[in-house]
Amino acid sequence: MSSEPDHVSPIRSIALRLGLWQALLFAAASAATFITAYQLLAKSLETRERDALEARAAEYAGAFSRGGVNAVRVVLESEQHLSAVQALFVRIIGPGGEVSWAKVPEGWAEEDMQLVPVPAVAAMPAALTSRVVQDAERDIVVVPRALPNGGLLQVARSADNRAMLLAPLRGIMVTAGAVAVGLSAVAGIWLSWRATRPVREVAATARRIVRTGDLTARVTSRGGSDDVADLVRQFNTLLERNAALIGAMRETLDNVAHDLRTPLTRLRAGAEAALTESDEGSARQALGECIEESDRIRRMLELLLDVSAAESGILRLTPELINVAEFLHGVVDLFSIVAEEKGTRLEWEAEAGIQVWADPARLRQILANLTDNALKYTPDGGQVRLRMTRGAEGAAVFTVGDNGPGVPAGEREKIWRRLYRSDQSRSQRGLGLGLSIVKALVEAHGGSVAVDAGPEGGALFTVTLPGKK
Repeated sequence: MSSEPDHVSPIRSIALRLGLWQALLFAAASAATFITAYQLLAKSLETRERDALEARAAEYAGAFSRGGVNAVRVVLESEQHLSAVQALFVRIIGPGGEVSWAKVPEGWAEEDMQLVPVPAVAAMPAALTSRVVQDAERDIVVVPRALPNGGLLQVARSADNRAMLLAPLRGIMVTAGAVAVGLSAVAGIWLSWRATRPVREVAATARRIVRTGDLTARVTSRGGSDDVADLVRQFNTLLERNAALIGAMRETLDNVAHDLRTPLTRLRAGAEAALTESDEGSARQALGECIEESDRIRRMLELLLDVSAAESGILRLTPELINVAEFLHGVVDLFSIVAEEKGTRLEWEAEAGIQVWADPARLRQILANLTDNALKYTPDGGQVRLRMTRGAEGAAVFTVGDNGPGVPAGEREKIWRRLYRSDQSRSQRGLGLGLSIVKALVEAHGGSVAVDAGPEGGALFTVTLPGKK
């Protein structure tokens, strides 16, 4: 008994791994998105604030160019009612580095002013951001502007520290991201579990077949056209074919055991007779019968091997271009003597110009088996008609009709089975493999074969082979 579990633990299931991988990828994508958005927002705020200070610095530098310090003071006084201007720190530094004039907003301490350095004019950068050390919550943004007299104009403003300003946003992003990742993991696992349900049913069905040997077990198909639905359909098709092959194998083994019993018994009886006969002539006759029965057994096994090889697609064929009319004429010549001995009329007709790609030896075997079968079951004085016509897309259609007893409708599918012998064929000597090898060889050539009632009674076999490529 198998020690494997009846089902896969959810912890080991592919659905869990798919869900977790989805959550991991979602977390990585979300983190990249949040970080990018955070950086862009921080940069946007910084740029916006600096642009505003740049505009003020340009305005005051222009006023200085027109009227010096007094003009700057007049402009500031005219805009003092604006809250943005009230919070500005403005300082004018002379060419020698001395402070010519300064406007200090209310609330600025001496320490704040010290954070705005008085550098050499040539060494002053385009912009400088300094942090207020006292509480680490505010920054001082300084924008310098060169003046026409060689001096320097500084415009500064105290603003919220970027990290402190965006701290609530970071908290929201982290919290929202964690919740989203958790929900993504749960939803991903649930959806993956549902999507992989047919796969688990396939595995469960396979385990049940292995454990119980029940070849009728099938996976319930829920329809659809996705990959998983196609997997279920193909798996069920595989099970059906396996069941059919195993059933055919069992039937073949039963038939082989049954049909070999008689020749083996005759073989043993002939060998015993050869041992016990004192007359040399009788002993040689008994040995001859042994050889005949052993040849019959060998032919049966060879035909079974050919049928199996053709059905499994490993039969080696050597196709060549064959003129069907000439080929059919050769088959008719081969059986004309047999037909004359039975008093059976053997008629044939073939359209000119029909060509097929086929293995000559195997095609001869197909036509010979069908012709021999028709002659065998046609009563003396009857008629067998062979005909070759052109079918659709250049196919070659070969028909063999007779006026014998025909094939009952209930047996038309069974006669293709290996070693199948209908009740009316039990009286005829044969192996029961002729039609099986015909079907296998025709399908190995990419064709089809069927049997129906003839227009004038009897049986009508139809073989269709692909035409010239």
